[in-house]
Amino acid sequence: MTKVPALATLSGLAPDEQQARAEEFGRIHGRELAGLGVNLNLAPVLDLKPPVRRNRLDFHTLIGQRAIATDPAVVSTIASAYVRGLEESGVGATLKHFPGIGRVRTDTHHFSAKLDTPVKELEATDWLPFREVLSHSRSALMVGHVTLTTVDPDRAASHSKRVIDGIIRDKWGYQGMVMTDDLVMGAIYQHDVCKAVVEAINAGVDLLLVAYDGAQFYRVFACALDGARQGKLDAAMLRTSAARLARGFPTELARAASDVVRVVERH
Repeated sequence: MTKVPALATLSGLAPDEQQARAEEFGRIHGRELAGLGVNLNLAPVLDLKPPVRRNRLDFHTLIGQRAIATDPAVVSTIASAYVRGLEESGVGATLKHFPGIGRVRTDTHHFSAKLDTPVKELEATDWLPFREVLSHSRSALMVGHVTLTTVDPDRAASHSKRVIDGIIRDKWGYQGMVMTDDLVMGAIYQHDVCKAVVEAINAGVDLLLVAYDGAQFYRVFACALDGARQGKLDAAMLRTSAARLARGFPTELARAASDVVRVVERH
């Protein structure tokens, strides 16, 4: 597959050039992914690039390298164009990692992490690219394992009803697909995974991501089945989620909720 430069390399260009290059990158990725039968790309990263060096224990998040820019407007411009290129080829994008990990110094691959920034400040900065790109695309939204302490101090955003149903669904009016970040990451896995699975489904999450260790799919699936058998799953949430999944991705390959979703991460 064609290796293109990181989207961050476009941040210093003029806006028109940013859009043209990013859209071309999206078309390249979209065309080649579609050719392989992949219908969802777990990209682009919309977190704002942190202005300072991250914690030396950050081995995997590496958001300073992966994020596009520190300016929300630049992130919006480049990401929107990239997503347009993807969608032209029938491949869906996934915006990540809401509510933003650019300000977080802890690596959620290994540890729990808190985001203490007030919502009003996040709405004026970190969340601008998410709302902008969502308003002009059919992108899915990935919710990370950061705890948004001013909204729900007791659980990570990825399984918080206050965050997913309260902010994303109700306040923003977003009715597209929401997925968790990888449930095998330490911020979730070292705690009660089954509790997180049930809470995520009841919060309005449509897709539960298992990536690092694929064998853990069986544990996560068992958690969901046990939750259903014990009457812990919200039937109304399941019905609305099924309807969202039935609408599918912006591609002919995803026609029903029972379709197999084949995903990849290219960014």
